[in-house]
Amino acid sequence: MLKLKSLLIIMLMLCSAAYAQKGKKYGTVKGKLINAATKAAFSELNVSVPTIKAFTISTGDGSFVINELPYGSYDIVIAGEYAVSKTVKVNVNSENVDAGTIEITPSSTKTEMENQIPTIAVDDATGVDADDDNNNSDNGQNMMGYFTPAQDQFLFNTTRTFGSYRFRPRGINVGETQFNGFDIRDVARGWSSFAAFGGLNDVLRSRNVVYGIKPADFSFGAPNGSTNYIDATAASQRKGTSVSYAASNRSYRNRLMVTHNSGLLKNGWAYSLSFSKRWAQEGYYDGTFYNGYSFFGSASKTFKKGILSLTTIGSPTSRGLVSTAIEETYELAGDHKYNPSWGYQNNGADKRSGRTSYVFQPITVANYTHNFSDRTRWNTSLGYQFGQNTRGGIDFYNGYNPAPDYYRNLPGYYINGILTPNPTVAAAVTAQYEANPNQMQIQWDNLYQANYMNFRTIENANGSGSSVTGLQSIYVFSNQVDNMNKFSFNSTIDHSVNEHLNVQGGIKVMKQSDEFYKEVTDLMGGDYYVNFNQFAAQASPGNANVIQNDLNHINQIIKKGDKYGYDYTLNMLESHVWAQGVYNVKQFNFFAAVDLGNTSFSRDGKTKSGIFPGDSYGKSDDHSFMTFAGKGGIRYQPNAKNVFFANASIGQYAPNVHNTFISERTRNTAVNNPVVALSSGLEAGYQFKSTAFVATFTGYVNDVTNATTITRFFNDDPDIQSYVNYVMQNVATRSIGGELSLSYKINESFTLNGNAAVGQTFYTNRPTVSIYQDNNPAATITSKTVYIENFYVASGPQSVYTAGLTYRPGYNTRLGFNVNYMDRNYVGINPERRTTLAVDMVDRGSAQWDAITAQEKLPSAFTVDVNAGKTWNSSKWTKRVLKKGSTLALNVSVSNLLNNTDIKLIGYEQLRYDYKYNNANKFPNKYTYAMGLNFLAGLSLRF
Repeated sequence: MLKLKSLLIIMLMLCSAAYAQKGKKYGTVKGKLINAATKAAFSELNVSVPTIKAFTISTGDGSFVINELPYGSYDIVIAGEYAVSKTVKVNVNSENVDAGTIEITPSSTKTEMENQIPTIAVDDATGVDADDDNNNSDNGQNMMGYFTPAQDQFLFNTTRTFGSYRFRPRGINVGETQFNGFDIRDVARGWSSFAAFGGLNDVLRSRNVVYGIKPADFSFGAPNGSTNYIDATAASQRKGTSVSYAASNRSYRNRLMVTHNSGLLKNGWAYSLSFSKRWAQEGYYDGTFYNGYSFFGSASKTFKKGILSLTTIGSPTSRGLVSTAIEETYELAGDHKYNPSWGYQNNGADKRSGRTSYVFQPITVANYTHNFSDRTRWNTSLGYQFGQNTRGGIDFYNGYNPAPDYYRNLPGYYINGILTPNPTVAAAVTAQYEANPNQMQIQWDNLYQANYMNFRTIENANGSGSSVTGLQSIYVFSNQVDNMNKFSFNSTIDHSVNEHLNVQGGIKVMKQSDEFYKEVTDLMGGDYYVNFNQFAAQASPGNANVIQNDLNHINQIIKKGDKYGYDYTLNMLESHVWAQGVYNVKQFNFFAAVDLGNTSFSRDGKTKSGIFPGDSYGKSDDHSFMTFAGKGGIRYQPNAKNVFFANASIGQYAPNVHNTFISERTRNTAVNNPVVALSSGLEAGYQFKSTAFVATFTGYVNDVTNATTITRFFNDDPDIQSYVNYVMQNVATRSIGGELSLSYKINESFTLNGNAAVGQTFYTNRPTVSIYQDNNPAATITSKTVYIENFYVASGPQSVYTAGLTYRPGYNTRLGFNVNYMDRNYVGINPERRTTLAVDMVDRGSAQWDAITAQEKLPSAFTVDVNAGKTWNSSKWTKRVLKKGSTLALNVSVSNLLNNTDIKLIGYEQLRYDYKYNNANKFPNKYTYAMGLNFLAGLSLRF
């Protein structure tokens, strides 16, 4: 491993070789590219000076800078897949030359095809959806790399390379993404959901990403994360038709996509349509399936000074999930692809997933942009999103836990789970699993058989006084449903006061209502299910009502499609007003921005719980929070090659419904004294940029205080046997580190690049914890201090390094090779193991003490990735049929080329703990392993 680190360091040092020229005067040319039809910024266009081989790419706001041009006259060539090529003459006779605003005509089909090399998006590269109750995983939402333009080399390379390994830049998992001005953030959860965008790469190419504490002209943004704007109106799409097919061994095996864009027609209209299907009978992991459809439609009408667009997008997708597991089960299975969430049904004839996901939450946005003048631009959007996000799984009443990896079913239970270890029984259980490996999967037929044998009569069914007789299901398959309805209004204005000052501002309002409930989708051979709470009776013996999940429907009989368990609505309203100023003078650039916000929400219970009859049904109190945030910075550019910058932010952030209501599924009670969290951040850096060499270093620190987290889990300790709500208040964390990006253009064909992120995200105090039981209203609230100061926050690998070589012999060919290293990936901790009670009677410094309190660091990992792209002019093959020119493109991406199957993707400590014997191994850590060698190969025809 030392040799590996040395290799990476050498490659990074090679990247940092200085490039300098002497004896001549040099100047810098800057400008801004806009769409000639819509007046919107034109990003990701190639801007070059062919005579001296200078090259750059326009940024998200359309701006470009070319450094180190010797004094003289030049032709600047602007080209790309979006644009008709344009040549602009400039005369470099001073240190700084402003080429002004340059209008670019959207591309015709022929120009587009000549230079295009399509890329593979990160959402195609991720396949693991390790869902668990304890870890609150990303659930496939980490798609920052998908929305990162190539000109931000650090963010593009690190998220593209390490995004599938759960890398979070700066340890932060928050951000803001707008789709045609519609904020896609889920107000309830506080993070952006990208479920509507899967499989629609062709129409989501135009995007603007602002990373860190920098000014964005469309939003105040997320100061310490990323702020993204996707322009997906019909008018912004490049003209032409695309048909593509991709094969993969990741979460899906096949992808078919068809897109047609009219371009801007003579009557001022434009339209765009895109459809795709992704599917797999079984993905990379055993027992996982994938079935996803995607659609996109947009129409735009241009006027003299404005453009009106209507756009809809959606992606109904169902799939089987991968569950975390303890190391013992991976060893028993002999395979790191082991997934406990599936089993054979119908005597082994069919594979069936025991954990599923279905998401369909389409978005429709009306957007209007008006150009009052070439100095003032107004953008307004009104959008609506609705639909379901469901998680399916096995539920049961008065039955054994059907999970094949339930801890009492495993050999390790007879070593660590009982007072006197019994190696003989453990060995016998091990031998049984080895002889019958299918027993490590869900026994579907046994569950059906249990239902077939459970003939029961329910008296006073549905509170009607009559009885119901039949097969009462012990086991059912049910969905946990989040049914969303969300409206969003967003209006921004951008005005250039003079050549030095630009001001922006806006207002944003989001109104969201989500109904949460469980519904039975399969009675699994039974006739009915009963809406009982099986864990409540033992908590309150003698109280017949406590087992009723809904006192308004006593002994409720549940059939397929019926709601049960819980049913409530969360109503949320969030609004923001923001303003920003950017001032440029000589070598300095200053900016400052402020945001005022208000967040309010309430709970409305639809069921009357037998445990909390006075606090579960009806509307809760309203909770409202005012917030303030501000940020500002300075940028100093003494000459064409060097840039220094420093930015700072401070802000208040309102809690959300999920960390305010103690147990939103059962009652209206909120945490004691809910408060806003405070975040403060600082970043500073330096950039050197010449024609051949670019280097950027950024240091950052971000502190969060007064945060609240609530973790909900089932504690099957004999003294509890209840779901508990673990409320941790006054939580403080810090993220601190540095980021380095290097790029060296060896010659016209070869480019060497290196990127590194080294950070620490950790707890900085000792929070207070309160524990509430869900099934025992008489239980005393337990409060204690948890000693987690200086323990790491689980945020993926906190040190990542990648170095690569790219070969581009021409515009139509690309070969890439990367070596990557990741380290310091820590498991998520159980705070309860860092309390005085957890180590009571344990000798400090002993092996047992360390086993309880030490935080595990997952092994470091080394990977190699390769990618290649090639385009051909296929007009001679297709012209007779298509009557126009065409281009054929092949794109291949291979990740983890060395097939390292031992990479632990995520890990966490189980929240259950053995207080009786203080044995940390009774409930060992759970993990998911990353994919080995995986690929995506796509072929597309564009005309």
